Amino acid sequence: MGQSLQPEPSGERSDGRKPAELAEKGSALEQGLCVIVDSFYRYAKGPPGAKALDQAAFQHLLRNELSRQLTNTEVQEAVARIFAKLDANQDQRISFEEYWQLITWICQVIRHRDYEQQ
Repeated sequence: MGQSLQPEPSGERSDGRKPAELAEKGSALEQGLCVIVDSFYRYAKGPPGAKALDQAAFQHLLRNELSRQLTNTEVQEAVARIFAKLDANQDQRISFEEYWQLITWICQVIRHRDYEQQ
């Protein structure tokens, strides 16, 4: 027994592989998790460890990555409403933790829409 389940720390793993390389070789679930994290960081701005989405970057992410799951991603007022709901600390930025709330909500919608009726 003795070993605990722990996620690998960020950056290189002990075997020298980078996160992007792991995503290509993992299970579908592992690949999906890497895509979720990568999507945030492709749009986020700021210094390492403090990257976040401003409203413009958030709208680009919604429009480019989630337009099939969300409607009105082109409508600034609709995006502003979602942004305000996610911005829990009201700092006008969406942190990864706040972004994760959006991902959780979308997963719940998908589950109810696609799997609860089976």
